[in-house]
Amino acid sequence: MRKYYIFIIRQEFYENYKNNPLYLYKTLEKLYSLKISDFGYGISIYNQLCLIFNTEVLNNYFLRKFNNYKYNKHFIKSEHTIIEINKTCIVLLTKYNIPKVMKNLLYCNKNLFVCDFENRDYFWLQEQYI
Repeated sequence: MRKYYIFIIRQEFYENYKNNPLYLYKTLEKLYSLKISDFGYGISIYNQLCLIFNTEVLNNYFLRKFNNYKYNKHFIKSEHTIIEINKTCIVLLTKYNIPKVMKNLLYCNKNLFVCDFENRDYFWLQEQYI
């Protein structure tokens, strides 16, 4: 099972990291593994690097498209995938390396960076669909 974290990266950081995503991944990995005592520092770095998701719009979109919704989570039975929509990131649980439903997220923003911290995998979402 893969667990992806999807972030909207600010345009200026996208330009800096688009050809060198390892550094972006390492920064997000450090945020992912921060201790609670460093929470304020983590929020500051996150706010500089990322934008928040419009959860209301995304929840409505996925509700209309898949009609299987519970507490910001959408179950896509055909892909064995769960999408949890949070303001800071989208968490996607799936048995596939790149489920088809990910392509739908590109409609909200093209600067989406995908991380699987457990498997140390990362990529720009739009590069998967060029």
